[in-house]
Amino acid sequence: MSLNSKKPNNQQGFSLIEVIIAIFVITIGIVAVVNLVSSAIGSVAISESQVIATNLCQEGLEVVRNIRDSNWKIGESWNNGLSSGDYRIEYNSNNLLSISGNPALKLDSNGYYQYSSGSDTLFHRKITINNINDHELDAISEISWSQRGKSFDVTAKIKLYDWR
Repeated sequence: MSLNSKKPNNQQGFSLIEVIIAIFVITIGIVAVVNLVSSAIGSVAISESQVIATNLCQEGLEVVRNIRDSNWKIGESWNNGLSSGDYRIEYNSNNLLSISGNPALKLDSNGYYQYSSGSDTLFHRKITINNINDHELDAISEISWSQRGKSFDVTAKIKLYDWR
C-alpha cells in the first residue's frame, strides 16, 4: 500500500450561493433580535416615565387638598388661595404658583421634584382649579412630557368640598 494513494472524496463543499443565502438569513435574524431588544428597552423607559408621571399627578392633587385642609386648620375660608385658573405647584408648598410658561420640573439630589434646583426632567405639571360654587371646586392635575419622539400626558381630577 502506498502512502500517496488518494482517498475517494465523497464530501461536497458549499457553493457560493449557499454561503450568501446563509449569511443573509443569519443577518436578518440578528437585525430582528436587535430591533426587538431596542423596542423592549424603549418600552421599559416609557413605562417608567408613566409611573413617575402618575405619582407626580397624584402629588399635585394631594397638595391642593392639603391647601384646603390647612385653610381649615388656621381658620381661613376653605378655598382661600384656590381661585379658578391654571397653576404650578410644589410638593412642599401651601401656595399655588403662577403657571408662567410651565417650566419642566427639576429633580434635586434628594430625589424630590420641584422647580427651584436640580436637573431638568421631562415632566411638566399643570394644576387647573375650577370653582363650581361656594362649597365645591374641581382640581385637575396634568403631567405632560415628550419621550422617544412621542408626547404623553397623565391627568387626574378631584372634587373638593367645604364639608365642615
